[in-house]
Formats: sequence, structure tokens, C-alpha cells
Amino acid sequence: MNKLLVPLLLVFSLSIFAQEEDHQFNQQNFNVGSSKVTKEELYANTYLPDTTANAFYIFESGYSEIEDGRDFHLFTNYEAKIKILNKDGYGEANITIPLYKGGNVPEKIHDLKATTYYLDGSTIRSRVLSESKIFTEEKGKYEYVKFTFPDVQPGAVLVYSYRFESPYIFNFHTWWFQEDIPKAFSRYETEIPANYNYNIVKMGELELDQNDADIKKNCFYGGQSQNAGDCITTIYAMKEIPAFIEEDYLTSKYNYISRIEYELTQVTMLDGYERKYTKEWKDVDREFKTDKGIGKQLKKDRLVKELLPEEIANQDNDLDKAKAIYSFVRENYKWNGNYRIFDDMNIKDLIEDHTGNVSSVNILLHNFYNNEGFKVYPVISATRSAGFPKKIIPVLSDFNYLFVLLEIDGKEYMLDATDEFVEFGQLPFRALNQYGRKLDFDTESSWIDITPEGFSKIAYRDSLIVEEDGTSILKSNQTFGGYHASSARKKIREASEDEQILKGLNDIRDSYELISLDYENEKNTSEELSVDYEIKNISQKINDRIYLNPFTFVFWKENPFKLEERKYPIDFGFKDVYSSSILVETPENYEIVELPEQKMFSLPNGAAKIQFITQKADDHHLYVRLRVIFSEAMYNSGYYPYLKEFMDKLVNIQNQSVIVLKEKIDNLAEN
Repeated sequence: MNKLLVPLLLVFSLSIFAQEEDHQFNQQNFNVGSSKVTKEELYANTYLPDTTANAFYIFESGYSEIEDGRDFHLFTNYEAKIKILNKDGYGEANITIPLYKGGNVPEKIHDLKATTYYLDGSTIRSRVLSESKIFTEEKGKYEYVKFTFPDVQPGAVLVYSYRFESPYIFNFHTWWFQEDIPKAFSRYETEIPANYNYNIVKMGELELDQNDADIKKNCFYGGQSQNAGDCITTIYAMKEIPAFIEEDYLTSKYNYISRIEYELTQVTMLDGYERKYTKEWKDVDREFKTDKGIGKQLKKDRLVKELLPEEIANQDNDLDKAKAIYSFVRENYKWNGNYRIFDDMNIKDLIEDHTGNVSSVNILLHNFYNNEGFKVYPVISATRSAGFPKKIIPVLSDFNYLFVLLEIDGKEYMLDATDEFVEFGQLPFRALNQYGRKLDFDTESSWIDITPEGFSKIAYRDSLIVEEDGTSILKSNQTFGGYHASSARKKIREASEDEQILKGLNDIRDSYELISLDYENEKNTSEELSVDYEIKNISQKINDRIYLNPFTFVFWKENPFKLEERKYPIDFGFKDVYSSSILVETPENYEIVELPEQKMFSLPNGAAKIQFITQKADDHHLYVRLRVIFSEAMYNSGYYPYLKEFMDKLVNIQNQSVIVLKEKIDNLAEN
């Protein structure tokens, strides 16, 4: 969840922190008020709010201000105190500080100090980091200052501090409350001249424990004026901050990790001069329209006039023609794997080389449609791993993807010609990042929802014949639709043998022998992918009984949800339906004595459902049916405990369902 912080000049919140340390919060007697190390901190061997932690921040503090003078640089004083609980926490002793070097004036750090504190018996010892052990590494536009604390050992407390200097006041320091280890306390203070207008946003779902603001009089001089200006001082703090642990079905952790972000919107100098640093979307639209990148390339229709084959250009049906154009571009112009959309883009080069970045390929697709009279728009967005683009203020660096929105007979189709495994109207999974910005230069650009409407599916239709020795022959037909089909097609293409296909497409539960495998529509993305297997299963026969789990293939071998609490959404990307229908044929000389219990389970509001049915058809045939529906592409964090229980039930159904067959008494007498 992202929250705009209340304008600081208008509302001042009351501190919820008392000056004295809260007893419950400070139950382990940690000094969370400063970087001073206590003996109690060195003796501690666990962190009660998270007993699984290998290391944690006892204290972290930052103070940022813009110093007056000619250059108006941003300075941040940073200090931290980290407790190492065991050897698995040693990685926290390796510190890296990034400094941007790409501009005219580089960022710097001053007064870097680091000390390791540890116990020698009952005596506190310390070891100071030597300057000779501080290293720098240059990579691209950044320089990285690196060091490792000396004499790290279980129980040690690490303290370090530095003063950070940056000329980039428009990119005010982001404060990361949450990291991959927990923090007992983190505080960030700022002193910002009142004439500097920042858009301040709290990211993530964790709430601030302290949110104070005040006005400091006569704190800043700037411009030619001899008059002092006021400053706005703020304090933001959190306590007992959990580690951010990444789990399956997460887009980018940067969408949800708790932090404070700043973006400079305008500066009014004390001499009255005003300078704006951010733009509105209408300004960006105007720039896009005339831009030599996207705007210029969108106008290059003449380059495609002679490229489209006549048999495609002469088609009468708009939808058939649109599909043919899509296939033509996808088959003849390949994506080079680059995501850049604002540079390195040239349609002419793409036509000559038949390869280009994501924006080049899809702008070419756009131009083909535009040249043929279709209503078509470019859409800029971001990949799932890149994070959500900000909606309120245009930040073009948030975008790294471009696809096409096509309208035919009132219906919209989102198209991307860079992936050979998706069907017409389906974006690659990497692009399913909730929303994008539709560029309409004739009226006004707008945000659009890009979450798929339909369900993706996996359907198993199995015939399982059980032999007298307890082995079984499985004939399975599997169909894959939607995103499951595109994923399966890619795995088939990458596999070099049938066994790799079997394991790539399935979680297979038992020991088995693959007899045969065949598939249809591997390349025809307009149809569902179909795969057929014949498999021999090793049985579980004990004395006169056969114990049979009918599920050779399972949807999940284990529950992917393992956290005690998850503070960010569960994002599948698309809606799902799974089904398994199994016909079991038993030997003539065996009787069915036990079937798995039928089960039904739903999430609140019917957001997901499990239906498990077993039914005896006659003495030697029975049906097993399992259907699982996820009706939402994304579930908010409040659903997590229910989804966790839901997946437990599903995994247990497929792993623990047992059919018991007993050999008939008359047959035993004969033997």
C-alpha cells in the first residue's frame, strides 16, 4: 500500500513515542535510542519478535538536510547498530554503499567509521575498521564503497556511521525501514527548506509508529536574498519491523517493502525564482508525440507499406487480418531480450536486422496496424520484476515495457509480438503488472487495467488400470490453456528428451516408467496444447491389499505458502482453474474396500474453491474428480492465512488420498 503523507505545513501529528522507552518494546533491554553498545546487547542470543532471525538491527538512524550556500547539496548522517546472533548472520558484516558517479558532480561519503564490539569473558572489547580495509569498486555509473567488519563472531554487535553528500536534491534520500533482516527500531529525520516542495510517499503496508512534523524558523539562506527562510522538520520511525521475506507469487518486492520516498516537485528560491522539477501527464504526452524515440518511430508507417504480403493485406475480415499481421511480425522480427523503450529504438534498423528491443518490435506491429486502418495505441508499462510505475507523477524511468492495444468491433486486444508462445490477445507473463499507460495523442492518455479477464487452465483426463500385482498403467491426456499453455510450450521447446518434458510439465508423485509421450498444437497458439502420456506406476501392495493413490500427477507437491504472516499480496498474475478426472479400473479378483473422503472447501467470498469427489461406478470401476478454482488473479494479504490453509488441504488431498483394494477371499483360498 502506498500512502501520500499529509502536507507537512498544514498538519502536524502528535508523537506516539514517549521519551522513556516502552517496556514491552524494550523487553530485552536493548538500547534502541542510540548506537551506544550495552553489555545486555552483547549477551543477547535471540531476538524475541523473530526467533528465526540470524541477525537484526538494534538501532538505525538517519538525518538529512539541504545545506545552504552556493551548491545546495543534500547531506545525510547515517548510523546503524547490528546484532549478529549466529554464524548464518555473518553476511550482515559485509557493507556496500552505492554512490552515483554519472553526473558532473559525484556523490561522496565522509567520516566512515565501523567498529565491532564483542565480549571477552565479561569484558567488552572492540575492534575498529582500518581505513586500508575500505575498498571501492566502479561499475557503470556507480561507485560502490565496500568493507567487512573485523573480528565478527556470534554475539557481536556491529556499529557503523558515515556522512553522505549528494548534489542531487531532486532525488532526496529514500529511507528503507524494511530489509531482509528485522529491525528493532529505525528512525529517519529530515530538515527541508520550506520552499522545497517534495512529494513524500510512504510505501508498503507497515504503519509508522512516529510521524512528527514541525517548523524551524530562520534555518536556511539561499539565492541573493539576505533573509533567512524556514525549514520543515520531520521524524518518521517504526519499531519491531519484520524482515521482508520474499515468497512465491510476488511481483517485485519494491512494490511492497516499507520505506519513505521523496520526489522534488518545485523549488521557490528566496529571491522569488520558481523552478519545477516534475511534469503532468499532459506534458509527457506532448513530449512523446514529438520525441525522436517513441513519437518519431510511431510515425514511420511508410516503412511498412511494402512489407506486408498481399494475401494478408487483402483479407476482408478485420479480426482474421489482425491475427495474420500479428503472426507475420512475430515470425519475422525477433526480440533481442532488451527492455529499453526510450532509447536504442529504430524501426528502420529492426526491418533491416530482423531483431530489436521490445519497443521496436511492438511499435513495428503498431505501425502495421495503423497503416492498415486499424484503431491502435501504444501502451507503456513495466515488467513484473521492475515494480509498479507511479501514477500520480510521471516518472519515466519507472517504465521499461511497451505493447500494443488494438480495438476491433468494440473489443480490445492487448498484443505483444515478442513472445512466440502466447496466443493472440495475450501478453507475456512478464508483462502482467496490473496496469499500463495507454498513449493517446489525439485526446488524452489514460491508465488501463492489464490483468487478464479469462481463466488459464490445466486439465488432466486419466485412465488408470490396476493390475493384480499392484502395478498400474496410466493413460493421461493433459490440456493446457492460457498462461499454462504458453509456459508448457516453452518447456517443450527447451526440452531435449521426453523425460524432460514429463518432469517440466508436471509434478509427478510416484516412482514410474514412462512408456510413451506425444503432444499436439505445440506451435499453434490459437489452440489449447494437448499432451498424452502412457506411464507404468510401481504399486504399493502389502499382503492381500493394494494401496493406491489415484493422483500420479499433482498440481502442487507442497504448500508454497510457509510464512507465519505475509504483509504483501499474493499475485498469481491470472485466474486459474485446475481439474483432474480419473477413471480407475480394478482387477476382477479385488474388491474396493475403502475410498478417500469427499471434500469441499472455499475461501471467504468464494474467492477460491476445492471440490473433491470419489464415486464408485460398479464393483471394478470408480471415478475420482478434483476441481480447483482461483477466481482472482491477486489476493490481498488478508487472504493469506486462508490461502495457506486452502493449499494445505489441496496438497493433502493429492498426496494422502488412498484407495484400498482387498483380494477376494475365494481367490486367496485357491492360492
